[in-house]
Amino acid sequence: MTDVIASRKNPLVRRIRKLDSDAGFRRQEGQFLLWGAKSVEEAMADPSRVGHLVIGEKVSRQSSLRSLVRSARQLGVPIAILSDPLLEELVPGSSDQGLLALAHSRVLPLAALLRGDRAPLLLVADRIRDPGNLGTLVRLAEAAKATALVTVPGTVDPYNTRAARASAGSILRVPVADLPAPEAWGTLRSEHRLRVVVTLAHGGTSPHRTNLKGPLALVLGNEGEGVSPEWMDSADLRVQIELGGSVESLNVACAAAILLYEIHRQRAAL
Repeated sequence: MTDVIASRKNPLVRRIRKLDSDAGFRRQEGQFLLWGAKSVEEAMADPSRVGHLVIGEKVSRQSSLRSLVRSARQLGVPIAILSDPLLEELVPGSSDQGLLALAHSRVLPLAALLRGDRAPLLLVADRIRDPGNLGTLVRLAEAAKATALVTVPGTVDPYNTRAARASAGSILRVPVADLPAPEAWGTLRSEHRLRVVVTLAHGGTSPHRTNLKGPLALVLGNEGEGVSPEWMDSADLRVQIELGGSVESLNVACAAAILLYEIHRQRAAL
């Protein structure tokens, strides 16, 4: 039986705390926190993605967990058992399901992700700051079979613990790339014939009246300010989601879902 860790000074506990709070440390270490039974089990399907498996003390006694623990041991994945109060303190909510993984992140060069994709679809997160919103966008990106999530400087880390949780495991499968420098982005845009699509509150065309087939970069703007002027100026297509009643705007994730469905519908009609 593995000893139960209850000390805040334990090196693993300190590491978990820093991975949760420090985006720079996550990037440097190439790891992030993933919690919840379903997400951890999905991560364990590819053990190369799991650096450490952390189990709550109460859950560790459950017979239903034996196969997962056995598999982790066979694959050489380190296992630690934390006291439930300490696990809850480190990652609020995680003690309910009692499973936490220190998973390996994958941030790849955009050029490599675009290579060989005849009709790429990029989701460009432009200064989106709410982790829940970004995690939902990652989930939508997987559903829409997007080529990659591209993050613009000022956007919350996709591997933020709350963002990873909101993605419901999709962060394990959706490629993530940083936006290249302007010159490199211009070259990629030209080489792959990417059309940039932005959304407007007023003055755009309806998505279903816009040709959204072919290579696209769909830019999703900041929750309060929308798409930045730089993206607006460089856009090929400007779309507007028509709303009824007194509703003036939609949550960024809601708008993304509508637009991605329309993109999917048009592509499926080919």
